[in-house]
Amino acid sequence: MNKNQQLLAHAKATEVREIARTIVDFWKGEEIDAEEQFLNRLEELDEQSIMLRDSFGKSRKGTFTGDIRELNKQIASLFVGLKYLVKSHLHHPDEFKRKDAKRVWKQIVAIGVNSHKLSIEEKVWGLQKLMEVTLVGELKAEVENLDGLKVFLLGLRDLLNQLMTTRSLSMNEKVKRKERIQTTAQAQKVHRFLNEEILPFLFTLRKLDPDNYGKLARIAENDLKEINRKIRARRNMWAKRREEAKEV
Repeated sequence: MNKNQQLLAHAKATEVREIARTIVDFWKGEEIDAEEQFLNRLEELDEQSIMLRDSFGKSRKGTFTGDIRELNKQIASLFVGLKYLVKSHLHHPDEFKRKDAKRVWKQIVAIGVNSHKLSIEEKVWGLQKLMEVTLVGELKAEVENLDGLKVFLLGLRDLLNQLMTTRSLSMNEKVKRKERIQTTAQAQKVHRFLNEEILPFLFTLRKLDPDNYGKLARIAENDLKEINRKIRARRNMWAKRREEAKEV
């Protein structure tokens, strides 16, 4: 087997798929009367190359990571504002407002004055409890009596709902991402399959039946030659950079 009858190591995933699709597309387009064992290998190559294609462009970073981070920031900002507002009412000239503010402040202390700094699970649990007590529970009347407080609480409630929804979407995405075949692993699998199962078989069959397999073998060889040239160029560049780094 000559040097352009194997795909070199360090091929990119896109290059691996290019070779695979060159072979598969020619086989399908030309309707080669392939030997049964080789036909089975071609069908497997077709399936594996599609799986490789489907793995492209899948970001390792969660789609909702930025949204969750932004919601956490907004919740923290509103919660801090809410605390300042309640504390300001502790010094209100109206005695009843001071008493109502004291009751609300006790509830804030109960869930934790730094609830906005806790983990999402702890934060959501504490703030939901605060929403329940202040908006529909025993402190509803006190909240109505404290100017502007309800606006903060309603804003927090909306943000908490958004956070829980986004968190749920993020968790579902993580499950799917774990099930998804990563590009690197799949590219390595197709690379091995090409070098161990497809290419040796193809070039052997060309010798036995050049009329049937000759054109496919030539196309594969030409594609391999060009891609291997790029791989060698990258290797040389990496080697040069390593040598330059040693000299620094």
